[in-house]
Amino acid sequence: MHARVRDYVHSVVEQQWPLMSDGRGNAAVTAHAVDHLYRVLAGYQPRSISEQAFYGKALDSLDDVAAQRRARISQSHDELPALLQVLIFGGAAVIILITFLYGVRDRRVCLLFVGSVAGLIGFSLLLVIVVFARRT
Repeated sequence: MHARVRDYVHSVVEQQWPLMSDGRGNAAVTAHAVDHLYRVLAGYQPRSISEQAFYGKALDSLDDVAAQRRARISQSHDELPALLQVLIFGGAAVIILITFLYGVRDRRVCLLFVGSVAGLIGFSLLLVIVVFARRT
């Protein structure tokens, strides 16, 4: 079992995570390692009550590992929502422009500055509403 766990951890860290960082999460990368873990546990026959308790806990833990693996793979394909990308890049542009406009006495430029900040805040609030509406 120790060797199979080591193989699984190695395949996750050395193979799956680099693929996931590029957005190319692949279920097949660690599938064999997880299958081997299940086979090892399936081949174990608990005899005593304490061994049965250990066996049940080991199966529950392995099920948790498999569920977290599936969630990791699913999340590796996720991208930032378009609204969030607009907020990030638009906010960065507004903040950069604000630094250039600091100290300008023209009233129209000041109104543009205040309007941009207000729009950025409003857009941020809209994004929060949209994100929380999706979760419920």
